Amino acid sequence: MSAAQKPRNSLLRVWAMPVLLAALTLFGLLAALLGSGAWHVLSWVSLCLPLLIVLRYLL
Repeated sequence: MSAAQKPRNSLLRVWAMPVLLAALTLFGLLAALLGSGAWHVLSWVSLCLPLLIVLRYLL
């Protein structure tokens, strides 16, 4: 493995979960704002998942 590939891999490893949690949060906020009915359920689920993940790693 060359030196050029190693920082890229570690950068992806460090930022993958925060980007995923941010995308889930953004989806949840937009679904709550723009949709109704089933979109509200999807909003609640996508906004609760990041909280549950954070709580799991805090405990």
